[in-house]
Amino acid sequence: MKQGRKYGAVSLGSIMLLSLIASACSNSADKPEASTAATAAAAGTTAKPTTEVAVKPMTKYDPPIEVTTVRSVDASFKYAAGDSIDSNIWTKIFEQDYGIKVKNVWSVDGTQYHQKLNVSIASGDIPDFLEVNKEEMKRLADAGMLEDLTKVWEQYSTPFLKSLMSQDQGIGLKAATIDGKLLGIPHTFSNGGVSTAEMLYVRTDWLKKLNLPEPQSMDDVFKIATAFAKQDPDGNGKADTIGLAVNKDFLDYGHGSLRGFFNSYHAFTDIFIKDAAGKIVYGSVQKELKEPLKKLQELYKDGILDKEFGVKPPAKIQEDVAAGRVGLAYGYVSDAGYIQKENHTKDPKAQWKAFPLLSIDSKPAIPQLYDTANTFYVVKKGAKHPEAAINLANIYTNRFYEKSYAPDPNPFITDTKTGIMPAKYAPVSLDPLNLNLEAFGLVQAAIKAGDGSKLGFPASIHFDRVSKYLAGDDSQWGGNFVMGEGGSYSVIDKYNKAKLGQYNLFLAPATPTMSEKLPTLKKKVAETFTKIIMGDSSIDEFDKFADEYKKLGGDKIDQEVNDWYAKNK
Repeated sequence: MKQGRKYGAVSLGSIMLLSLIASACSNSADKPEASTAATAAAAGTTAKPTTEVAVKPMTKYDPPIEVTTVRSVDASFKYAAGDSIDSNIWTKIFEQDYGIKVKNVWSVDGTQYHQKLNVSIASGDIPDFLEVNKEEMKRLADAGMLEDLTKVWEQYSTPFLKSLMSQDQGIGLKAATIDGKLLGIPHTFSNGGVSTAEMLYVRTDWLKKLNLPEPQSMDDVFKIATAFAKQDPDGNGKADTIGLAVNKDFLDYGHGSLRGFFNSYHAFTDIFIKDAAGKIVYGSVQKELKEPLKKLQELYKDGILDKEFGVKPPAKIQEDVAAGRVGLAYGYVSDAGYIQKENHTKDPKAQWKAFPLLSIDSKPAIPQLYDTANTFYVVKKGAKHPEAAINLANIYTNRFYEKSYAPDPNPFITDTKTGIMPAKYAPVSLDPLNLNLEAFGLVQAAIKAGDGSKLGFPASIHFDRVSKYLAGDDSQWGGNFVMGEGGSYSVIDKYNKAKLGQYNLFLAPATPTMSEKLPTLKKKVAETFTKIIMGDSSIDEFDKFADEYKKLGGDKIDQEVNDWYAKNK
C-alpha cells in the first residue's frame, strides 16, 4: 500500500502500515480478469484525430498529446537503473500505449510541495492537472481556475473506475463537488473506508493465565484492564504492566488511541455529526463524552492507565507492546501485523486477538472512520484535454486491478529487496478502498476450499502466508493475525457486514471561522481532556469548555457547517 496519505495534519503512513505485513500490498490486482467493458475499451482501435479528445476511454491518442503536471516526491522514491520521476515504467506506458506524454513542470520534496504550489496558484500559473488538498481546491475554484469535470467524468471514466468511487457511497466525489460542480477526482487509497475503524486488541495468553473470559461488554474491558495492571500477568513479580495503553495523542491516530473507547460510549471526536435534533455539531464538545472521560479519570486514579501516558507518543506504546508490558489497547487493522507481531516474535508465548468495539449499553458501538480522500486531482480551466487526467486514472486502475499478470509477477508492486515502489511514479492513482477487505473474504473462502490457485494479487500473497502459518510456520504469525480466521480483518469484515461506521459529515474545505479558530480550539480540547483524565481538572471542566467553545467561535463554526450541509445533502 502506498504510504504518506494525509488526513488533516497527520500522515497515515504512521498508522496504515499494511505494507509491512503484506510487502507489496500497495497496488495490484485481487481480480485476475479484466472487466468486459474495460477489456473491450483497452482492445479498441486507435482513435482518429477527428476531435481534440479521445473517442473512448483507454484508447490511444493519435496524434499524441502532451499534458503538464507538478509532483511531490520524497526519499521513499527509489528508481530502477535509468529511471526517474520524468521517465519510468508509467511514463513509457502512457506515451507508447496511449499517446499521452506527461511532462512534469517541476517536482519538489513533499515538505515543499504546498509552499511551491501556493506560489503557482497566486501567480495563476498552474499545469494542466495537479494534486491539491481541500483548501487549495477551494482557492482555485473561487478564482475560477478549475475545469468543471462533471460531464467529463461521466463520459471518460471506465465502469471499473466508477465502481471504485462508489465504495464509499460517493463521499469522496461529494467532497470534490463545489457549488454543484465536480471540480476534482478523489485520491483514494487502499485500506480506506471501513478499514480505518478502530478495534480492541487483547493479549489472550494473559486472559488464560488470569482465568479471565474474552470481553463481551465494556464492564469486561474494565475488569480485564484492572487485572492486567494489578495481577502480574507477565509473572515477573513486578508491578510493571499497563492495564490499558494510551498515547499522549489519544485523540489522534496511532496505537493507544482512545477514539475507539469514546465510540463505545456513542461519542465521536474531531468530526462533525448529527445531534438528536438533526443539527450538525462538533463531536468533541458533545455531552456523550463526559461519561467516558469520567471513567478514564477513575482508571487513571486507580493505576490502570499508565501514569506517564501524557508524554508517550504512539512509537513508545509500540515499544511497550513489544516489551510485553501491554495486553490491552485500541488500534487499527494493520497494527496486528507489525505491533503485536513484534511482541510475539520476542515472546512466542504472547498471543493476541482483535475484537470489535464493545458498547456501554444495548446499542451497537459505531466506529468513526476517516475521510476517504483528503487530496484531489484537479484540472486547469480551459485545459485542451480535460479528460487526460481521468484517462491516466483509467490506465492506472486497469493495469493494477483489472489486468492479470499470472504467472508472471506484477511489474508495479513493491520490490521488497530494493525498496523500489513503481506505484509512486504514477501522476494519478486511485486505489480501491476495500482492496484488502475483499482479499480477506477471498482468502477465507480459499482456505476452506483448500485451494488458492485461482486467487489474484494481493489475496494470493495473504493466502500463502496464512497457509504457511496453519502448516506450522510461526514466522507467518503476523500475516495470519491480519488475514486469518479471527484476525484483525475479521473485525473489519463484521463492521462492513453490519454497515457500522461514522464518517465526518462535513466534507468541504475549512470554513472561514474554522480556519481561524478551530486549530486553537482543538488544542484546547486535547488539553482539557488530558487534565480531566489525569485528575488535574474535575469532570465539570468539560461543561465549562463546551460553553467556552461556543463563545470562542464554535457557534459560528457550527452555523457555517450547517449552511454548507443544507446546500450539499
